[in-house]
Amino acid sequence: MESMIMTIDLGFVKAFLIKGEKYILIDTGVPKSFEKIKRYMTDRGINPKDISLVIITHNHLDHSGSISKIKALTGAPVLIHKSEDLYLTKGLTTPVQIRSLLAKVLMKLMKSPEIKPFSADIIIKNNEPIDLKTYGVTGKIIYTPGHTEGSISVLLDNGHAIVGDLFSAKKRLKGIKANYPFIYSDLDAIKDSMRKLLNQGAKQFYNAHGIVCDENVLKTLLD
Repeated sequence: MESMIMTIDLGFVKAFLIKGEKYILIDTGVPKSFEKIKRYMTDRGINPKDISLVIITHNHLDHSGSISKIKALTGAPVLIHKSEDLYLTKGLTTPVQIRSLLAKVLMKLMKSPEIKPFSADIIIKNNEPIDLKTYGVTGKIIYTPGHTEGSISVLLDNGHAIVGDLFSAKKRLKGIKANYPFIYSDLDAIKDSMRKLLNQGAKQFYNAHGIVCDENVLKTLLD
């Protein structure tokens, strides 16, 4: 069964469900996103207990904010990279380099008293091969650092990839344009991660703060 991606629009950020023989949830939005995610599943007749795995692409408030409630709702194991888990377990946001006033403002917004320490169930290391067939989805996890040190992406066998905040894509007058994130830990690592995804067959990209784009849009950004 070919897996497909379902987009959960949470406002300024997106979470994703991958539908295969089971479901995998990618990211959980901000703390107030829980009800939207729950309603999305209810409206589509998806039983939360059919979620086999929750993947956190990176530990920022808009991606891991509802993780405790999602864990309680689904009972599914939560997976995250070890570099992100170091902060998640302390109730902190994974730090990035502050290079502009906008970045400083965004990082301040990511601090919330609603964030509590959380212990993930599955902690992965750099380039550790994780095949998602065990969880009912035809795809794998790829280590894609750059936005944060422990950012990860999901690449399905059909070439569709969920990339978190590796980059964003917006519709412009001359078509779709990709952009590097406003905040990041290592721009060179971002570019290397993009090339890694392309080299492993990624054709279509789902990012958390923009629209879906194809490989040509990403290649244009890298040129």
